[in-house]
Amino acid sequence: MNHRSSVPLFKGEGGKNYLRPFILITVLFLLWGFAHGLLDVLDKHFQDTLHVSKAESGFVQFSLYIGYLVMAYPAGIFMKRHGYKKGIILGLSLFALGAFLFYPAAKLAAFIPFLLALFILACGLACLETAANPFTTVMGPVSGAARRINIAQSFNGLGWILGPLMGGLLIFGAEQKGNAGTFDSLIPPYMMVGCIVTVLILVFVFTKLPVIQEKNDPESRQIADNAPASALLKHPMFVLAVIAQILYVAAQTGVNSFFINYTTDAITGLKQSVAAMMEHLGVFGKVFMPKMQNKLLL
Repeated sequence: MNHRSSVPLFKGEGGKNYLRPFILITVLFLLWGFAHGLLDVLDKHFQDTLHVSKAESGFVQFSLYIGYLVMAYPAGIFMKRHGYKKGIILGLSLFALGAFLFYPAAKLAAFIPFLLALFILACGLACLETAANPFTTVMGPVSGAARRINIAQSFNGLGWILGPLMGGLLIFGAEQKGNAGTFDSLIPPYMMVGCIVTVLILVFVFTKLPVIQEKNDPESRQIADNAPASALLKHPMFVLAVIAQILYVAAQTGVNSFFINYTTDAITGLKQSVAAMMEHLGVFGKVFMPKMQNKLLL
C-alpha cells in the first residue's frame, strides 16, 4: 500500500480540514487567469479602435506587469503584518476597483485612463498571487504541498481559456449590438468581472479562514525569519530563478500579446478557415465565435 496516498490532502495539524478555504483560494486562481486571458484581447481591440500601432498597444501588457513589479513586494510586507485574509481582501478590492474604472475610461474614450485602470487591476492581482500561491502549500500536510498547488494552478489555466472566449464574445461580438469600434464594448465584460469580484470580497469577509503562520524549518534554515530582503541575493539559485522567471514571462507575454496580429497577417484565409471549422462545433461555435454578415470576427 502507498502510504503517501493515504495521507489526507487537506488535513492540517490537530485534524483541521482546509478543503473549504482551499476551494475559495482556487477560485482566485481562476479569476486572475481569466483577467489575464481577457487582457490579451485588448491589444487587437485598441489597435482597431484607436488606430494605435502594434508597439503602442504593447503598453496594455506593460501597464499590467508594471503593476506586479510595483505591488508584489509591498503586498508581501502587508500580508506578513496583517495575514493572508486581509491581503486577499486588499487584492480583491483593487481588482474590483480596476475593473469598475473601465466604465469612466470608456466614457473618456482615451488610451491613458484604460492603462491606469489596468495598472490598479494588476496591483490587485499581485496581492492575490502573493497570497494564494503560498497559501495553498500550507493548507494541509507538507507532503501534499506540490499536489495542492498543481490542483489550484489547473484552474488558473481554465481561466486563461475562458478569458479570450468571453472577451471575443462580449467585446468583438458587440458589433451585433452596434457597439463595435467603440469603447462601450469594453464595459460589459469588466463590469461583470467587477461585480463577481465584489461578491467574492463579501464571501471572504464573512468566511473564517485559518490563521496560518509560516515558519522556517530550524534544521534546514539558511535565512533568518527577520533577515532583510537583500539576504536573498546571496543565494545564486534564487537569483537565477528570478532571471528565469523574467525571461519566461517576457516570452509568454510577447507571444500572447501579438499572436492574433501574427496569425491574421501571416496566414491567408485564416478567418474563413476558422469560421468553417467552428460551424461544425454546434452551440459552442455559435456562442463563442460571434459573426457579422457571415464573417468571423477575430
